[in-house]
Amino acid sequence: MKYTFLAAWTAELQGFKAQIDRILLTEDSLIIRLIRRGEFTIVLNPQNSYIFYSKDNKKHDEAHEIWQNLKNCQIIDLDIYDSDRIIFFELLQRNIYGEEKNITLLLELMPPKPNVIVINKETNIIIDALIKYNLSDNPMRMVLANQPYFAPKTSFTPDRNEKAIIPESFEASSINEYFSLYHKQILVPKLEKDLTESKIKFLQKELKRHKNRLKMQKKDLEKAEKADYYFACAEAIKPNMQKMKQGDEVLITTNYYDPELNEIEVPLLTDKSPLQNLQHYLKRYRKAKNGYAIIQQNIKKTKSEIESLEKLVARLQDGEDIDIDIRDRGTSITQKIKQIDRILQLKYDDDWQIYIGRKAKENDFITTKLGKAQDWWFHSRIYRGAHVLARNLKKKTPPLELIQICCALAAWYSQAKFSVNVPVDYTQIRYVRKPKGSPSGFVTYTNYKTVFANPKDLRTIKKDLGHD
Repeated sequence: MKYTFLAAWTAELQGFKAQIDRILLTEDSLIIRLIRRGEFTIVLNPQNSYIFYSKDNKKHDEAHEIWQNLKNCQIIDLDIYDSDRIIFFELLQRNIYGEEKNITLLLELMPPKPNVIVINKETNIIIDALIKYNLSDNPMRMVLANQPYFAPKTSFTPDRNEKAIIPESFEASSINEYFSLYHKQILVPKLEKDLTESKIKFLQKELKRHKNRLKMQKKDLEKAEKADYYFACAEAIKPNMQKMKQGDEVLITTNYYDPELNEIEVPLLTDKSPLQNLQHYLKRYRKAKNGYAIIQQNIKKTKSEIESLEKLVARLQDGEDIDIDIRDRGTSITQKIKQIDRILQLKYDDDWQIYIGRKAKENDFITTKLGKAQDWWFHSRIYRGAHVLARNLKKKTPPLELIQICCALAAWYSQAKFSVNVPVDYTQIRYVRKPKGSPSGFVTYTNYKTVFANPKDLRTIKKDLGHD
């Protein structure tokens, strides 16, 4: 983000005072949660980093807590460097004995590697940092604990005459509100689009690899189709071995496997003896004969993979959100997607997708392979039944209606489907574990809540939601 806008933001928040409750780290941001005062969101995007304040505390299911030593620190001021895009929070820390320490929380919001650094203000010594590096990583400076802090040297010079003018397309009355809207309306959709494009690019690379493999397999098939020719060449050499000698380039003789007894021209390896030439053609014959059926099977499999990958690319281009791990290879991807497509599922909205495992293997798949840490997992208590997974596609807090639907489905697809007030436990996938060597469908879980639900089948749920 431009220096002018960051400076205007700090001017708006000048004199802001609050007490830190905790600091949370997500995949691309740092959250400073305050006690009864909302929270700061520091967006650490490589191209565009900024910060905004929200009066409400949001739920960050995918976040984990860091820097517990900054709990209960008082924010006594915030400002920005005159020279660069570095915002700093002045913190006051008091221990149980009433002793005070001044700490600076530095936000280096410069591309391409934004960073957040905790510094002892009195000694200018680094306490900790999100990204640490030494002189071998960056010859200009190092950022390590117990080392003095030096601001990065850049050629950047702020334009003092430039004004922070909020674009007309944003209905914002302040820079803070503009940053919040920019994050919601511009950056998040852009990241989702970039992720989709990276998935498409990855699949297209896999497609190219499979098409190259198909070309090679077709060439192998052409060679394999010459099995009869190689056998004829070997049989032509047998009765003529006494006449042949090493160094001969070709053998022209009668082809006894031709109904019309035409002549056959057999190319010879000049550095091989007649016996070695015979063995050469017999080897090629056996390889071609044995490989023909296998190559045909491989070609069929490769064509199927290409067709599946092309369908996946088309689905992504049509806007469908497909769970693809770019660490997988072509076969793993298509097999996983086919497994997902076979599972009973329901799209609740653009943020949530529900999956229902009706068999032990399906339960294992959606719980251990499909589910991510931020997703929600449902299962009837006491009774054997389906694992129901609510995929949290946008990393949001599940609405009450979604929880009720998943509990109703978990109750229906269990041994208690004809009962009422069925107890259903639910928790996040991060708290579900499958013990090593345990039977299919068996898991343990913690940090759960229990809801008493009346069973409903998928058809009824779809009807209630107005789905066809």
